[in-house]
Amino acid sequence: MKAKQNIKKVGIVALAVAGTGLTSVAQAAQVSLNGQPLPTSVSPIMRSGRTLVPMRDIFQALGANVSWNGLTQGITATRGGTNISLQIGNRNAVVNGQRVALEQPAVVYHGSTMVPLRFVSEAMGAQVNWNPVSEIAAISTDGRVAQVPGGQQVAGARQISVPAGAVVRVTLDNSLSSATARTGDRFTATVDSQNPGDSEFPPGSKLVGVVSEVQPKNGNQPGVLDLDFRSVELPGGQRVPLRGSLISLDNNSVDTSTRGRIMAKQGASNNNKDRLKVIGIGAGAGFLLGKLLKQNSTLAAVLGAAGGYLYDRKKNKNDVREAELPAGTPLGVRLDRNITYADASNYYNQRSAYFKM
Repeated sequence: MKAKQNIKKVGIVALAVAGTGLTSVAQAAQVSLNGQPLPTSVSPIMRSGRTLVPMRDIFQALGANVSWNGLTQGITATRGGTNISLQIGNRNAVVNGQRVALEQPAVVYHGSTMVPLRFVSEAMGAQVNWNPVSEIAAISTDGRVAQVPGGQQVAGARQISVPAGAVVRVTLDNSLSSATARTGDRFTATVDSQNPGDSEFPPGSKLVGVVSEVQPKNGNQPGVLDLDFRSVELPGGQRVPLRGSLISLDNNSVDTSTRGRIMAKQGASNNNKDRLKVIGIGAGAGFLLGKLLKQNSTLAAVLGAAGGYLYDRKKNKNDVREAELPAGTPLGVRLDRNITYADASNYYNQRSAYFKM
């Protein structure tokens, strides 16, 4: 009799799921915002390991204006200078005009539009951390409260501030090529730390980026890649939103005389004219970080107004090929905005000691 009751319950769940069009749905854990439970009209759900929450509840909690287009099943949300567009079932979103690949698209569940919590929150400038012990997805918009795996609260932890223009040395984790990459592809790069406290982020931190532009090799035109960095994943699991872009690590672009910090020189500011890209010229296995070229009219014609790129200065500039960056390539990432993150480890002390050296 008990077995029949269990079968009946499973059947009810299966019918409920079938009515939503979802093939694998489970009730998600709780969601908190700045340390307080986030009330939602429909309970959060899990799909493909991702937490989805009701569209209006999460956007309104983050202070964004949201609109729904029933004809296109499109979602648009705006807060300050940030604009996000999603579409039901579409694995690509648009943030401020740039396409971003989603690991889990928005879905309709029991008549409610459910959106991916982490993507939405971080696109709006918040931090999100997952606690597998208590099963709480914690959102922080004030930079002071964040939940890290294992239940450790970092509220009140020392804050580490990084100014816009600071440069972080990283090593690329994934190979990238203009022949195979697609706009919106995600990749990571690991912070390159040689001595305790010598980077803006603790050793083991990973900068998460996206391919923002791809031009495959076409005839005499070389392949081109443009990369943006969107967040940093700290060793304890905390993810901090940021805005970063490629910069050369040579003396024309960065200043290493600043005590304890690498800073972009004023001429390497964040604008389209100086934006650094990867261009497929040279016969090397990869690319060396070189100067920003501004006087080459042939390359300027290829790249338009964007006059910066990575290239191998030791090879033949007329050897046109795909733009490729193998895994392990050293890169410089310029932070384009000020950021502050809570230190859940002892890195604050290491960083402070390094500044005093």
